[in-house]
Amino acid sequence: MTTIIKASEAQDFLALVPHLTGFQPQQSIVLVAFRGNRSCGALRLDLPDAHAPAAVRRRAATTMLGMICRIPDVDALVPVVYTRDRFAAGDAMPHRAVIRNILSRARYSGFLVRDALCVASDAWGSYLDDACPPEGRSLDLISASPARQTLANTPECAELVDLDAESRLPKADLESRERTARRYTAIDSLRGSVEIGPALVFDHDFTGDVVGFADTLLVPGNETVIPRDAALLAFLVQAPALRDEVLLTWAWGEEFGVTVGAMNARHNAGEDISRMPGAAALGGIGMPRPDQERLRAAIHVLRYTAARVPRRAQAPLLTMLAWAQWALGSGTLAARWIAEARALDPSYGLAELVDRMLQAGRLPDWAWEVPPDATEGRAITPEP
Repeated sequence: MTTIIKASEAQDFLALVPHLTGFQPQQSIVLVAFRGNRSCGALRLDLPDAHAPAAVRRRAATTMLGMICRIPDVDALVPVVYTRDRFAAGDAMPHRAVIRNILSRARYSGFLVRDALCVASDAWGSYLDDACPPEGRSLDLISASPARQTLANTPECAELVDLDAESRLPKADLESRERTARRYTAIDSLRGSVEIGPALVFDHDFTGDVVGFADTLLVPGNETVIPRDAALLAFLVQAPALRDEVLLTWAWGEEFGVTVGAMNARHNAGEDISRMPGAAALGGIGMPRPDQERLRAAIHVLRYTAARVPRRAQAPLLTMLAWAQWALGSGTLAARWIAEARALDPSYGLAELVDRMLQAGRLPDWAWEVPPDATEGRAITPEP
């Protein structure tokens, strides 16, 4: 069910924008897209440097509008700047030149621009409001907006994500950390041994069924991952092929995980698998939207596990975290995890791929599959 919340004033609109992105944007431009009077998407992008050359700002604006054009049936938008700059620091609203480029490209592309807003550290205002005072308007108008209270009272309203907390590994108690690390070290010491089968190596009921093992880890809620499973997971994903089986099983289910395993086997046999269905899944190409609840459960498993294994084993886990966040549409969190992964292993292959996609502003194909009447269960409609 879609909740429609009417925004009668600009401050009401601004009170709702963070709930479209899922977190409080910082140093960002959020482009809120509309079909008619209802929002149908929100893209967060890094705020261009206010002092960048005009040509750089124009290219950035063109890229942003190109992304909006990929959302089906969009006919209007509202750009919102979030900046640490202050109204009081100058004689003009912050980042006016950046917005001017965006507005020019938007109108050239045929979009109606409903408003263009700035939320600075000391005030907010509209770039299109000639009556906006030079010092801006009080931020208290946003925090006191009735629209915020209306949203808080809707059953599906979720808490905003704390980006700093979500981009750090959780604290691990000493006992579980030591038990998991010892287990991982013992398994890793047997790497390459051909005499010892999987069941003996791992000393529990794992029989080589990577897909089945991965699926059993997706328990609901925030349950712990027992040390032997955390160690086994960390060991398995050191191998790129098994990492892909685990990650894609989590995204699309056991059946697709089995398909990925079969494709890996054919690739190892020298076959060209590039045209097979699902071969470009890690690149976000040619696949339906993954199961969001499974990916959120996977993120919990990955964060819990990575916090308990030796640092030398963390790069694949952190990269998988980044990919899962990217697949869910959170490029901001994905970028933070990729930075952590590449700090541990600058040449790690999947981390390089995800980093390139993030640097290029690449989103998965399914990111553009916006439902015809909703965005994440919430929509904004401006009142006349």
